[in-house]
Amino acid sequence: MSEQLSELGKRLQELKVSFESPEIPLLGIKGGEYDIQRFIYWNFLKCFYNEELGWDTSVITNFDWYSPSNAKRFSEEEFKKLGSDNALSLVYFHKEEACFGARFEKSKV
Repeated sequence: MSEQLSELGKRLQELKVSFESPEIPLLGIKGGEYDIQRFIYWNFLKCFYNEELGWDTSVITNFDWYSPSNAKRFSEEEFKKLGSDNALSLVYFHKEEACFGARFEKSKV
């Protein structure tokens, strides 16, 4: 299934189609311009594909989305707490639809 979803994501991306979506609050869809692959990915079906990361990473990413026993989605608060619980200070924080990213440094004691 992960390979099939990667193939779907790849084919949608190759269409190179963008459009302006209206905001649809009841479905949690934000209005704005979307590439068709990203619109489907963000709102309906995780079918990840990234040419720069390659086929194997795309397949693994899709596997992670659909393997709940292997996947955990942290809230922003939980994510930041992981750093502080491990004596790390937050230097940089990045937030987007799919994930959080951060740079931490060892806390000065």
